[in-house]
Amino acid sequence: MGTDKTTDLLTPFEIWEVMLDDSTIKFHKPLVLKPMRVPDDPEEPSVREYWQVIRPELAIDVFAETRADLIEAVHSAIRLAWKHFVQVSDDRLIPATKRIRQNYLALAEAVDG
Repeated sequence: MGTDKTTDLLTPFEIWEVMLDDSTIKFHKPLVLKPMRVPDDPEEPSVREYWQVIRPELAIDVFAETRADLIEAVHSAIRLAWKHFVQVSDDRLIPATKRIRQNYLALAEAVDG
């Protein structure tokens, strides 16, 4: 029996770590993300489909055409959020971005090397 490609794409995936330039973001437990299917044209969903992951509490809102591209987009969003929200001083952040920073710090840490 074959595997339904759509089901594979909708299967949750785990992020354990994300590489930065000089360190690695390591999650204390895996960050589990569940893709959603998003049609390019809601009136003609068979034309083209995208896969999306949204986690606003971590500033993740990405989409891609393939699972591999979606995972890479999630990694990029995490790197961007870490750089702009976690690696800056609290006094440079507004309340919403402070919450995102706190969420990341509760879930992960940066490890040198």
